[in-house]
Amino acid sequence: MSLSLRQLQVVHAVSRSGSVIAAADALGISQPAVSMMLRDCARIAGFPLFLRKQGRLQPTAETKLLLPDLERVFDGVDRIGRLIEDMGDAHVGTIQIAATATLADNILPVAIAAFQQARPRIHIVVRSTDSPSVIASVLREEVDLGLVLSPLIHHDALALDLCIADLVAIVHPGHELARREVVEPCDMERFPLISFSRSQPLGTLVEQAFREAGVPRRIALEVNQSSVACSLARAGAGIAVIDPFWIIEAREHGVVCLKFRPKTPVTAQVLVNKSTPLSRSARHFLVTLRQTARSLPHQGALR
Repeated sequence: MSLSLRQLQVVHAVSRSGSVIAAADALGISQPAVSMMLRDCARIAGFPLFLRKQGRLQPTAETKLLLPDLERVFDGVDRIGRLIEDMGDAHVGTIQIAATATLADNILPVAIAAFQQARPRIHIVVRSTDSPSVIASVLREEVDLGLVLSPLIHHDALALDLCIADLVAIVHPGHELARREVVEPCDMERFPLISFSRSQPLGTLVEQAFREAGVPRRIALEVNQSSVACSLARAGAGIAVIDPFWIIEAREHGVVCLKFRPKTPVTAQVLVNKSTPLSRSARHFLVTLRQTARSLPHQGALR
């Protein structure tokens, strides 16, 4: 038979104070209860735990051997108690996020920076990947939140809209179309097109826009990220039609952003698992993320 945690607490408290009275006050129990538990502890242990010397209870040699481990145990108990209190206030914890590259590079960092100001002790893990992997991570409960661009293939995650934007055309400053305010697919036929495959959400949107305009979409350079499309356009390799989220940061991109017609909206969304409630930390971050999305600068076609 071993000592219970409560009995060990009594031994620990008496060892630190040398007094039944002080131990009872520290533990919030009566003095007779402490005395009774000490007798039970000695009976279970099979040896005396304390000797009275000079009016104080002094630990025996055997008890002294236990004290370092008792200190570690109850230091740990105290830490767990503080951790639970912090978690109740959503000031500590971990948030796992999966995001497509464009949103991981732009909207997400701004939201994380704002969130850290209020809750710096929360650990945030960000995985940058493609849309199908983001969806899979959310459905497998590997992450708390997933950030994607619509349209998406059918999925069973709950999708919440963050903000809506219109596709834009990107060209080198020296490009023949750079001085235009608006470009259409018919304007782009003569130039190499930098675009996404139909398996990508943006590729589906661009394909639809060209079809509506009655212009075949002939891809000269196929990419899977807006950042790569932007780099190719900056190098003068062609004209790209991308989401405007990549260029919302106030930085020099070295390209000209043109309005693209027909007007084609793309939505930034956050995905959550329908069957798993979000932690308090994740719920607070979701609020910050939506506030960040609403406060984005109205560049390009953001709205």
